[in-house]
Amino acid sequence: MANTRPPARGPQPPQRRDSSAPGRLSADRRYPEPPHRSSPLKAILLYGGVALLCLAVGAGTFFIMSPPTELIRREIIAGVKRETGRDLTIGGGASFTIFPGVGLRLNEVSLSAPPGMGGEPLVKMASFDVGVRLMPLLRQEIVIDRLELNEPVFSLRVDGDGRRSWDMAGLDLPIRFAGAERGTGLADLIVSPAAAAPPEVAAMSIDDIRIANGSVRYNDERNGAWGRFDGLNARFSLAAMDQPLTGSGSLVADGETFEFKSTLTSPSDVAAGQAAKLTFAVSGMPLTFSYDGTVGPNDGSGTISANSPSLSALAHWWGSEVSTEAGAGEVAFTARLDATPASVHLSDINLKAGRTAANGSVQFEERKGERPHVKADLKISGLNVAELPLGADLRAGRGASRAVPAPSPLSLDAAEPAPQTGEPNSIEDLLNQPGPRVKGYTQRAEGWSTEPINIKALGLADVDARLTLTDVAYGRTRIDAAQVNVAVKDLVARINLAEVRLYDGRGQGAITLDASASQPSFVSDISLTGISARPLLRDAAQVDWLSGTADVAWKVSGAGATEAAIVGSLNGNSKVALRDGAVIGFDLGGAMGELSEGSIPKFEHDPAKRTDFRSLTGTFAIAGGVATNNDLKLDSQHLHASGDGSVDLPQRSLDYTVRPKLVANLGGDGGDASAIGIEVPVRITGSWEKPEIAPDIGGAINNPNTVDAVKQIGKQLKGKNAGEIVNDLFGKDESGGPSKAEKLLEGLFGGKE
Repeated sequence: MANTRPPARGPQPPQRRDSSAPGRLSADRRYPEPPHRSSPLKAILLYGGVALLCLAVGAGTFFIMSPPTELIRREIIAGVKRETGRDLTIGGGASFTIFPGVGLRLNEVSLSAPPGMGGEPLVKMASFDVGVRLMPLLRQEIVIDRLELNEPVFSLRVDGDGRRSWDMAGLDLPIRFAGAERGTGLADLIVSPAAAAPPEVAAMSIDDIRIANGSVRYNDERNGAWGRFDGLNARFSLAAMDQPLTGSGSLVADGETFEFKSTLTSPSDVAAGQAAKLTFAVSGMPLTFSYDGTVGPNDGSGTISANSPSLSALAHWWGSEVSTEAGAGEVAFTARLDATPASVHLSDINLKAGRTAANGSVQFEERKGERPHVKADLKISGLNVAELPLGADLRAGRGASRAVPAPSPLSLDAAEPAPQTGEPNSIEDLLNQPGPRVKGYTQRAEGWSTEPINIKALGLADVDARLTLTDVAYGRTRIDAAQVNVAVKDLVARINLAEVRLYDGRGQGAITLDASASQPSFVSDISLTGISARPLLRDAAQVDWLSGTADVAWKVSGAGATEAAIVGSLNGNSKVALRDGAVIGFDLGGAMGELSEGSIPKFEHDPAKRTDFRSLTGTFAIAGGVATNNDLKLDSQHLHASGDGSVDLPQRSLDYTVRPKLVANLGGDGGDASAIGIEVPVRITGSWEKPEIAPDIGGAINNPNTVDAVKQIGKQLKGKNAGEIVNDLFGKDESGGPSKAEKLLEGLFGGKE
């Protein structure tokens, strides 16, 4: 069929030549393609992107030039006031920030105490940086992803009514945190009563929470307790509410730097009113502390532990000092902690501090309108009460401590005083000089502290404690075992001592400390039976010259702002009875023998000498710090003595006269109190540290009772003359002549009878 198609219009492509035949057109020959036309959709997208970029630049420029700081400021202040009743003050204004992210800086910020409490604000800081998300901010919404507190000072106070500055009302701020889809209140994040956290809470995150150069102050106006931390630097991070909240940082406490780390496994559990696992650890040179347990909105339960490589280093950091011996060794403490808003219970306590160990439980209970109550049941061993830093705190009224002064020793082996001109060295000298010369020693020995005593710590809490003590001490005085019950109420402590075992004997009694008045006072009512006197006196007063089995009782009271004032105010009475003992270092019987030879004994201390006795008794009346005695009696097989005098406790001195009786050995018992004999007074005067002891021979010569005694002895010896009496009393002179004692009696009576 013939082709009837009309020829094509327009330019026609050239014919392809066949390469195999010259002059022929090829069918594979390429020709330039027509121009490509642009897609309208792509152009729209391109121009739209440029427009959006310009809009973003414009918006950024707008926010830089005119940020919505006032909007954010108003929202924060109004929200805090509405939900807490507290005033958030922004004294330095607000400024917009773009680095390290978009946000707001509030300067000179403070948050007031709860309504009606007054006083210092809960927190004040130099600045408060809030990082926010940009896109929600364009929609007039605040989504926080960064918080930074610069130089904050947290003031944690408890007022006189027990209100706490950190107690927060439920918060419901219209502020969303990063990840939340809608506004959620802070109360929902912390103390929501819901069974499970809402999804928006679980999605919340704050990647960066910082505290820079902060401080913490604590003050309890009810009892004056206080504490502080400085140099607080910390960073916390929360990826999501159902993810761990981690934190770390450092702080400075009393000059020592401590580092800390913490992990809360699931804040969403706490937000839902459930318990979450918390680990917290603090480490520093003097102390490490850790908590491993759970924490909920209103309670916590777990194990706490604390350790220190050195008790002395720990005490020094605490502001106290302990002796090298007491401070040796490590400190290790573990306990089970169960806490609620109203109570803290420590059980399974295991404490080892140097040579001291303690086990048991302690419970602290807060009572509305009253002092907290402490209940304790502890077994304590190896404790030296005098070395407790607490005792030092009460004594000085602050953290610095002082060692309790050791009792001044009563030394009887001091150097012999230099002889005085004209002092009689024999009975013959005495006959030529009437009356003795006994020197007194009145210099006051130092010892009682004049530093103020502060036992107002008794007002920190009311206490009911049962203490089982083993191998405890006060200074050098030891107690083998004791059952002690302590009750503190209304600033008065009553200490009941039961089943006390010490120094091979037993004791019981009660001590009352009263801090309710303007100056502290005390009453002590103690009785001891079967006590080994020598080691007790050696440890308690460094007196090593009296032994025996002692029964001692005293009831005394005193008051004063210092130790010296209390000693000077002592009033009461005491009694002492020793049996089967000895006065070590002196031989009164031997001294009487020296008198029979006509010599005045020097009464020098000689550890090899002793005066044995069957009993030594006396009672004391104490008034104004001076103990007076007038019925001292010493009874032994060969000696009887009586005595009277006084002990001045404030001046630490004594003025005493002991009268050993020189009796005839008529085959009876020379210790019989009714035996006829000559009393030779011995004066003991001066300070406790260096007393002076001297026989008052002149007093014996001039005593009319001496004449009567000799006459009575003469009657018993059937009218023998003085020489014969002396021979029977003291023995005859080996030379056959009259003895010096015979000369003494002849001088008394003007010749032989």
